[in-house]
Amino acid sequence: MKKLFAVLLAVVLVFAMGTVALAADTGTITITNAEVGETYDIYKMADFTPIAGETEKGVYTAVSGWENFFAQAPASNYFETEVIDGKTVVTMTTEPTDVQKAELAKEAVDYGKTKGATATIEATSENVVFTGLDLGYYAVDTTLGTVCALVNTNSDFTTVEKNAKPGITKEVEEDRDNTWGQVNDADIGQEVNYRSNITVGAGLTNYEMHDTMDAGLTLDKDSIAVEGATEGTDYTVEYTCADGCTFVIKFEDDFIENVAANDADKTFTVTYSATLNEDAKVAYDKGTDDYEGNMNRVHLEYFNESVIKTDEIKTVTYTWKLDVFKYTMDGENKTPLAGATFQLLDKDGNAIKFSEVAGAATPTYVVDPENGKTDIDTDSTGDITFIGLDEGKYSLREVSAPAGYNKIANDIEVVIGSNLDHENLKAEFGYVQYDEGGEAIVDADDNLVLEDPATIEVENKTGGLFPETGGIGTTIFYIVGGLLMLAAVVILVSKKRMSAAA
Repeated sequence: MKKLFAVLLAVVLVFAMGTVALAADTGTITITNAEVGETYDIYKMADFTPIAGETEKGVYTAVSGWENFFAQAPASNYFETEVIDGKTVVTMTTEPTDVQKAELAKEAVDYGKTKGATATIEATSENVVFTGLDLGYYAVDTTLGTVCALVNTNSDFTTVEKNAKPGITKEVEEDRDNTWGQVNDADIGQEVNYRSNITVGAGLTNYEMHDTMDAGLTLDKDSIAVEGATEGTDYTVEYTCADGCTFVIKFEDDFIENVAANDADKTFTVTYSATLNEDAKVAYDKGTDDYEGNMNRVHLEYFNESVIKTDEIKTVTYTWKLDVFKYTMDGENKTPLAGATFQLLDKDGNAIKFSEVAGAATPTYVVDPENGKTDIDTDSTGDITFIGLDEGKYSLREVSAPAGYNKIANDIEVVIGSNLDHENLKAEFGYVQYDEGGEAIVDADDNLVLEDPATIEVENKTGGLFPETGGIGTTIFYIVGGLLMLAAVVILVSKKRMSAAA
């Protein structure tokens, strides 16, 4: 015995948000967990005429304009139609598989869009309610991409919005503790790691992830990886974008549908890395609101009747500086000294390599691990600015002093600290202060109490001249000795004369 169309919708279209038929004179459809601002459409596919005294038995006839839907594939693979008294009666002949159910429901919504929605509501709360509906079967669509049909169970049916709104998040890794957030700091030449989580909705197509990096960040193309996907099969990467992005990942619709159908959170992760390069912006002044950082932006695009673009998500990578002033005292004045040679050592005692920044207002040297040098000389200004530094411990070592001056005996240690503000994409830096026990001082919010990052001043002193051999230090003894010898001769001669006279 052939199954009625009611069985189709109870079994075939329940796969998404549910299927309901309205067995009283009119009925309601309530969708809970709706997304505020999203649009919900319903399309009436068939009329239902119940048998007298029955609530779930009756005859199903195609709504005018829907006859072709049931008469052509894929619906015709499972149903047959028969025109009786000018109406197209629909019955099911073959029960579809779960995959076929999904295909059939999507086709029903796509077909419905060509005919126009029976009713449309834009969600203003978590509940969307269609009331006063004629008995029948309805397919439901949302701008989230959910496709659902309504089942023949009772006059009032409630279903749950199961689809997530497409979106994207982005985080950057802080290497000091391997945590993830919106802000980090790094030294030039360091690899910076990113991850983006993409949430998808069923029924939406042409997903693209657009990522844009500031000039101070160099993308490592080989680092791009998509969770559970294979490049060339599930996605492609392009490095020329109409919107000027650094790269765009284009996802295949089949991959997106698989995530939407099989992942509980409808989410997957994209990871990639970049290197902070010599063009990186350097944050200079503590306490300002306009710290310069190196930004990475990402947004998601997808198609749902038109191209939809999500809000842009940002991360910022900061890098720091260290100022040095070499001088000697001339009375009460500090006089700059040229010709002093310094090295800046990292926390492991390794001398950092730097290259000079051309055209800088003061002698400035940027971290350059590949082509830089470790020995940096002062010029007539006595100034050196080291830029491109991560937070951490550093030691300033004077390798040699200018001629005629004594170099400092010990390295000068300084610890650059930073407080990262993920909410506002800001950071604060300065010198870490320590208590008597050697612990870094923090405030009530567990932020470092930082000293203003003042210039490190290094004084050289001249050395005094030691007495020379044959100088006044020995000559005086020769003179005194000669006088004593002369006096002795005079006394001796006098005594002899006195003896002779006697």
